[in-house]
Amino acid sequence: MMRRTFLAIFIMSMLVIVVGCSSADKKEEVHFLNGKIESVEYMDELIKVFNENNSKYEVVQEFQKDASNVLQTKLASGDVPDITSTDISQDYIDEGLFENLSDQNIWENINPTIKELVTDPKSGNQYKIATLESMAGVFYNKDLAPDGLPYDSWDNFITSLEKIKNENNVEGLVLGGKDSWTLGQLMELWGHGIFKQEYSIPQSKEILVENNQEVLKFDKPEGPINIFATRFTELDEKKLINENAVTASYEDQVKTFAEGKAVAMPQGLWGYNEVLKVNPDLNIGFIPFPPMIDGGNAVMLLGEDSTYSIPSDANVKEGALEFLKFILEKENLKEYSEFMSAPSAFTDVDAKWAANPDDFTEAKESSAHVGFTVFPSGFSGDESGRYVQAFLSGQYKSTEEFAKIYAEAWNTAWNNANNK
Repeated sequence: MMRRTFLAIFIMSMLVIVVGCSSADKKEEVHFLNGKIESVEYMDELIKVFNENNSKYEVVQEFQKDASNVLQTKLASGDVPDITSTDISQDYIDEGLFENLSDQNIWENINPTIKELVTDPKSGNQYKIATLESMAGVFYNKDLAPDGLPYDSWDNFITSLEKIKNENNVEGLVLGGKDSWTLGQLMELWGHGIFKQEYSIPQSKEILVENNQEVLKFDKPEGPINIFATRFTELDEKKLINENAVTASYEDQVKTFAEGKAVAMPQGLWGYNEVLKVNPDLNIGFIPFPPMIDGGNAVMLLGEDSTYSIPSDANVKEGALEFLKFILEKENLKEYSEFMSAPSAFTDVDAKWAANPDDFTEAKESSAHVGFTVFPSGFSGDESGRYVQAFLSGQYKSTEEFAKIYAEAWNTAWNNANNK
C-alpha cells in the first residue's frame, strides 16, 4: 500500500514538473500587422530568424492590403495589434493611441530629414520609426524613351508620351487602379502636390492636420482635386492610360511595365523593387511628376517609408519593443534596404540599393519635394483612391462634381475625427 502511494506521489510530482516546464517554455505571441505587400516576403524571413533565437516571444505576421481601415477597425474593437507597419493618422496620436518612441536609442543615427518627417507637429514627439527613405515619381523604359521623358511642363510631357506610345505600340502611363491605394497615392502626391509644392513638408503637414481649406481649396474649380481630375481626363481621352486602368491590379501594372509593354509607370521605390523582381534587366529611368499647372514645379515624394508604431493598448508591449529593436539592427536594416531597393533612413547603414542612384539624385535636385498626405481617419489613401476609381469609371458628371464630393467626404471624416 505504501509502495503504491509513493509511486502515485512520484508520478504526480513528475507531471507537475513537466507541466511547469511546458508552461514556462510557452512563448508570448506578438501580433504584427503589416500593410506593405512588398515587404511581406522579407518580414517572413526576418520573423523566422527572430522566433528561432528568442526564447520569450513569438511574432506572427498578419498582412492586410487595406491595412489603414483594418487598423481603424481593430483599434475600435479592442483587437489591437502589438506592432504595426501601417502609417498612423494624426487623430490616433492626438487620442493617445500610440506609444511615444522618442526615448528609443536610435534617433542620432536617422537622417535628420526623415526624423523631421516622422515628428508629430503638435507635440514634437516621434510615434513612429521609419527604416527607409521613400521616393515616388514616374519610372520609364529607357529603351523605349532613349532621350528620356521631359518633365518641365505638362504639355511637353504628354506630347512626348503620346509620340513614344504610338511609335512603339505600347501603353503610355500604366495604372493598377483595382488596388485603390495606387490611385490614392497619385492623388496625394501628384494632385495634392499642386499645393504642397508651395510649402515645406512640415508646413504642408500642418495645413492638412488643421484642414485649412483656404489653402487646400479641395472643392474649388482652381483647387488641386479639380485640376487633378481635369489632367486625368486629358490622359484618358488621349488614350495615354491603359483602358483597364480601374480593373488592372498593382501586380498587373508592375508586370506590364516590367515586360516592356508600357512607356512609363507612376509609382514609388516600392514598385521599382517589384519591377526588378519580374525583369532585373529592364533599363529603367526615373523622373519627378511633371507639373499639372502651368508654371508649376515638377514634384516628387521625398518621405519616410516602412514605419513602425506600437499601440498604447498592445497586449505584449515588451515583446513588440524587442522585435522592433531586432528590425533596427544594422545588418537587418542593410538587408532590408537592398531587398526593397530603397535608401536606408539610417545614416550609418551603407547599402547598395540601386544600380542607377544618379537618376534619383538628378530628380531630387530638379523638383519640389512633397511628403505623404496626412489623411483624417475614415478617409485614408485607400479611400481617396476609391473616389479616383469612381471618377475614372465615369461615375461623376464633371470634374467639378468629383471635386465637390471628394471635398465633402474629406471634411466629414475630418470633422468626425476632430469631434466637430
